[in-house]
Amino acid sequence: MIQIKDLELKLGKREIFSGFNLEVGRGEKVAVIGGEGAGKSTLLDIISGVLKPTAGEIKISDEVYSVNGSVYADFSELRMAEMSATEKLKKALHELNDDEKILLLDEPTKNLDTDGIEWLINFLQEHKNLTCVIVSSDRYFLQETCSRTIYLGETQIEPIRIGCAQLLPPTPSGAIPIVLEANGLLKNRDGEPLFKDVSFTIRQGQKVAFVGRNERGKSKLIKTLATAYQNQDNGGCLRGNIKFSDGVKVFSMPRVYTGSAAKSEFDKLAFGTANFLLLDNPTACLDLPTIEALEKSLVEFPGTIIFVDEDRAFIQAIANRIMDITPQGTVDRISNYDDFLANETVKLQIKEKYKR
Repeated sequence: MIQIKDLELKLGKREIFSGFNLEVGRGEKVAVIGGEGAGKSTLLDIISGVLKPTAGEIKISDEVYSVNGSVYADFSELRMAEMSATEKLKKALHELNDDEKILLLDEPTKNLDTDGIEWLINFLQEHKNLTCVIVSSDRYFLQETCSRTIYLGETQIEPIRIGCAQLLPPTPSGAIPIVLEANGLLKNRDGEPLFKDVSFTIRQGQKVAFVGRNERGKSKLIKTLATAYQNQDNGGCLRGNIKFSDGVKVFSMPRVYTGSAAKSEFDKLAFGTANFLLLDNPTACLDLPTIEALEKSLVEFPGTIIFVDEDRAFIQAIANRIMDITPQGTVDRISNYDDFLANETVKLQIKEKYKR
């Protein structure tokens, strides 16, 4: 178990902790959340003994085991590039003894797909006596695993404001205008399809999440659409056609790898020129308060969005249409994410697509 009393930590002139107290009992699973620079990962380093505090009393009764969201362990005997993030995590936790260890998890879901996140949730739920301190911005994961939440730093954040250019008017018949049509898209890598037989029509105001196990295919499809808009061609597909309607103004955000880079991309939207957003994993490097601010802005955005993300709560809040982009076509449903995942017909369709 963990007992921290009157913790203080100063790094140079910056005070990270002052008079901080925490007790975690055996079997407790505690979430630690907060803004960028609030000291979340630093707290894990102090508990693990990697970092010594300026002052305070710390008592750790069990062996501490740390798992980071980007490097799960040192597997010198394995070729890491050939292992998925879920496989690395399973390997790291394989011999964990829940009666003797304290598990520290730092953003463990960041590189996991939906199946990997569900595996980790089940692992933590089954190991009832395992003591955990978890730093994460994944609200669904924390809701399913943690009984208590610790907030560090300031919880308020200036909201992200995303402007919107003029929307397309309704058609003469009053129908919602079509903003994008894609037909028969195919993209290969090393002789294998990243995606194929991808066809869809997007109407203004739809907020579409690309989901599923095909991580490379989802992001590549987002990039293909962005390239098609910029170059007015098929986006580099081996086959297929992509057509954006006249009057569509697309803002494309590539995947970035720091929180500051992500915020810089969002700042570009402040001019209000886009009515169609293409977003590749926008929450990947964001802390929870920033994710919540972005989520609110995107919910209120009146235009069209196509996005890839692994944050289930984020997808649930924003998307009104879900597409599983498999290597063998799509499973497409007008639905929120929870209903999509629970639908038995969808489950059968996805199973068939991945079985081929």
